[in-house]
Amino acid sequence: MNLFRFSVRGTAVVLTMMAALFLSACTANLGSTDEHGLLPHLTVDMRLPPELSPGSPLQFRVTVGQRGAPVDSARVTFEFWPEGSPEQRLEIAGVSGGNGLYTAEHRMNDEGVYVVRCRVTSGPLEAMPAKRFAIGKESVLRLASLEHQQSSNQPASGGSSGGLHH
Repeated sequence: MNLFRFSVRGTAVVLTMMAALFLSACTANLGSTDEHGLLPHLTVDMRLPPELSPGSPLQFRVTVGQRGAPVDSARVTFEFWPEGSPEQRLEIAGVSGGNGLYTAEHRMNDEGVYVVRCRVTSGPLEAMPAKRFAIGKESVLRLASLEHQQSSNQPASGGSSGGLHH
């Protein structure tokens, strides 16, 4: 009978300790998530210029928010390079227009497929969305081929897309 009392007490103590550990672990990160259970993050909406033509100034835009409110104190940098040539990267500081909007103007003198990446930093948070875009008819076809290959995970084929690996 003494053995039975000890095991019931021991089990009760162990269960109490496990419950305390479980509850403390469950509540440890409540302050760091939003109402949807997501960790703090930036929302970044990057927009390409509606008209893309060589030699003309192009205005790139990004809207930055956090928890549904605009972020006007972010550090925003736009980075541009020709597809496949990140070593030719050019950085341009974003200019704040208020209400979470940042812009940068850049001129691409040659037709081709390009990448624009926006590096957004606000406090400890960082986001780096990137988009490809094309200038010129041949480049638009090349970009469509690249995106098709990427979405279907197919290797590059011959023909006009055979020169993708510069």
